[in-house]
Amino acid sequence: MVKNILILGASGTVGAAVFKRFSRDKNFNTVGTYFSAVQGKTSSFIHFSVEFPNDICSILKQVRPDIVISALRGNYDKQLAAHENAAKYLMANGGRLIYLSTVNVFDGSCDRPHHEEDVRISNSDYGQFKIQCEDLLRDRMGDRAILIRLPFVWGRNSPRFQEVKAGCEKGQQEVYTDLFSNHVSDLQIAQTLQWMIYENKGGIFHVGTSDVISYQRFVEQLIETAGMKLPQFVFRRGPGIMAAISGRKDIPVMLKWTTGKLIQYLCGSTGRSASS
Repeated sequence: MVKNILILGASGTVGAAVFKRFSRDKNFNTVGTYFSAVQGKTSSFIHFSVEFPNDICSILKQVRPDIVISALRGNYDKQLAAHENAAKYLMANGGRLIYLSTVNVFDGSCDRPHHEEDVRISNSDYGQFKIQCEDLLRDRMGDRAILIRLPFVWGRNSPRFQEVKAGCEKGQQEVYTDLFSNHVSDLQIAQTLQWMIYENKGGIFHVGTSDVISYQRFVEQLIETAGMKLPQFVFRRGPGIMAAISGRKDIPVMLKWTTGKLIQYLCGSTGRSASS
């Protein structure tokens, strides 16, 4: 049976990757929302601004999704209102919501990597907002709300990778020092969500590379593999360890990426030693 999928925020790095993969799946009827411009925009895209959170109600009625994937960005209060509306609709009409959260829910405890069931402690506004949204969805929807926590997100055209390329061209690149983390690609996220839907998985998932590496060394390896000239580094103090590591035993091997695999993926189309 074909599932109706609604991706909120399909014009961002993660949402676009999920939309691209899901659109190729004959078992999914995929619709995405966008705020900024979308390349190759079709009828499968619907404009939505989080500044008008009640507008999501008409989109939900139009799409009638079995699953909503939220990669929304924008004003925190209005994001909460939009998610409240989505949860209310799904509870009344059936369906699940997959919420893309962040490792920042642990940024008040940076002494070790964190697993799915660890206590969330955040000192940042961003992390505290994500905790608030996680709690709202689990309170309203119970097990029908699925939480995906992500570390540093990268894609071949992501702003983070573009900043590294620009830094190499300029000859100066800002990097964190004293920061150890794991990372995740837009493709790994899309693959994991597709698997979760097929396997009817629920709960909390940490999605990212299985190894932890210093942020500076990650950027150095990325630059070297892409064949770019190593710039002069400007150091910015990091908080310690910011890593979301999965403790789940049900993740298939094909979804377990290493740092090396992620970097090879990012450099696949341009790197002299990378493969797709």
